Amino acid sequence: MVYEGTYGIFSVALVITIAYSYAMEKNESLENVVMYVVVALAAFSAQLNLGTEDFDVAGLGTTGCFAAMFIGYLSCMAFSKLRRCHKLMLEQYTAGMGGGCVLAIRTLIPLGIVAAGSGGLNLLIGRITGIYGCYQWFNHIFYAACQNIADYSNFLSGLLYTFAVNLMWFFGLHGSHILEAVAVHNFGVTGNVVFSKAFYDVYVAMGGCGTTVSVLIALLLFFRKERTGKLAGLASFTVVFNLNEMLTFGIPIILNPILLVPFVLTPVVCYCLAYAATVCGFLPVLTHEVVWSTPVGIGGYLASGSWKGIAVQAVGILAGILFYLPFLKINQRMEVYKAKRHVQVLIHELQEKEEQIDQPVFLTRGDHIGMISRMLLLDLKHAIKNKELYMLYQPQVYSDGICIGAEALLRWNHPVYGMIYPPLIIYLAEAGKVLPELEQFIIDEVTDGIVQTRAQYDSDFKISVNITAHSLLWDIEGYIRQTMEQKEIDAHMLWIEITEQDILLQTDVVVRKLEELKKQGHKLLIDDFGMGHTSLLYLQSEYFDVVKLDGSLTRPLLKSHTNQKIVRSIIELGQELGVNVIAEFVENREQRDLLDTLGCHCYQGYLYAKPLELEEFITYMKQMNEK
Repeated sequence: MVYEGTYGIFSVALVITIAYSYAMEKNESLENVVMYVVVALAAFSAQLNLGTEDFDVAGLGTTGCFAAMFIGYLSCMAFSKLRRCHKLMLEQYTAGMGGGCVLAIRTLIPLGIVAAGSGGLNLLIGRITGIYGCYQWFNHIFYAACQNIADYSNFLSGLLYTFAVNLMWFFGLHGSHILEAVAVHNFGVTGNVVFSKAFYDVYVAMGGCGTTVSVLIALLLFFRKERTGKLAGLASFTVVFNLNEMLTFGIPIILNPILLVPFVLTPVVCYCLAYAATVCGFLPVLTHEVVWSTPVGIGGYLASGSWKGIAVQAVGILAGILFYLPFLKINQRMEVYKAKRHVQVLIHELQEKEEQIDQPVFLTRGDHIGMISRMLLLDLKHAIKNKELYMLYQPQVYSDGICIGAEALLRWNHPVYGMIYPPLIIYLAEAGKVLPELEQFIIDEVTDGIVQTRAQYDSDFKISVNITAHSLLWDIEGYIRQTMEQKEIDAHMLWIEITEQDILLQTDVVVRKLEELKKQGHKLLIDDFGMGHTSLLYLQSEYFDVVKLDGSLTRPLLKSHTNQKIVRSIIELGQELGVNVIAEFVENREQRDLLDTLGCHCYQGYLYAKPLELEEFITYMKQMNEK
């Protein structure tokens, strides 16, 4: 009952998911997605001969996969085109109506045309051929072809079966189930012919369709450190028993044009090798069934009764490794290229959201952006756990040349995608609910940096660290206090920067935590000042000691008189309120001199130094302050 309730309705589920995917690719609304599913189910059901003696329940299961994909796609495509014809849409009958039934009424004629077309075509072909049902047409055609070839040549019929099964698998169809009737009628174990279904299971389908045990070994030998190599390690247990879905869908091999050739032809090569070994007498003709899930080696021994069966399997696997390997290398390069491109698109969209001061939502998306976001989140969790991220330090310098310290900047050099845009790291940590773990790592790294700097530099300095508003929703102030006490660091050596657009002063929790950080002795900075819409509110809050002018104000400063007036006003207001100002993105002397004239005397930017490794920063600060 469980089997029939799952695999027994597999084609029905397949129709639904195809229709859903088709509609999502068209960026349809949820209501339209539902209609696509209804249409596809109607078209599929119309050719099943329900209510007649020609109905076969097997058409609902894996046997009907081909019909499900074929009809599901064509019905959705036809429905999409018919909806564009306004004459077929019953819009005039739904004016003023509300509710979900409106769309159903409007699309009633296109739905009827698609369903009637499917049923009518089934009836027409059935009257001509005497065979009703799409999957039954296909099975009959293939069965007849195999039967005719089998009467002429067992080798050719076996070759056709091997090729067809694996080609179907490449397109996501369970070839063995679809052609089960063909195998039962044509390829039973008789002891009189070489090829049988058991022969295929033992010497061809090693590791599953596509002879994927060769893929598994190739990945474990040559791609251990890559994503696919790790996947192979995870899939090893199942592939031993010839269950390879984790590989075929995880790499992926299914619908991957790069791996089409080896996936389809490797089984053909293994078939030819085993067939030749049998014909020449090296292997005995298989005279008994061997369960398809029997592991490689054991299956070869059981089939042949000696080491010779194992040897033929080994030669086939080795040939498969050599055949797959160059294609797997090409696939790896293409996977990296596509992933890097998707990461760049993701970063571009995030930057657009930042400019619009809009909250990004990437992890829940169903497209490539959502997929790469989720992959990056998993990699980030691993990187935090294994401390693969690191900090750089960008010096902050007064107009007299004295370096007062630095801002600690988070960096992540991904092994595949290279340097990851820092705001993307923070977004992933926030949306993926690993921000506390990330910020604990940052606090640990920065406080260790303070300890190392203090050991080599005996004058006063400070390091500032960035946190977000979400950071204030966990016990970050307690973790900072505990870490500072353990490492015996004075609070004035660690400044806390909070991005202006992230601050939530209206919440009691945030206010309480800011007060606690102030009580501990930390100076609080408003980072990216000028990007948000509530700058004056933050200035009057009395929590912040320093504001950092955002690059959107300082970069165009030399050419924009408006920006000069805004910066002058911020500096003067800060002086009135006792709030100091640091200018970011100071990149040339003219810009620095103008800021000095406007009243800003502390700078951070490439004019002085790029972000530095800790030891480089310590050396830089010593050199600047010894002048």
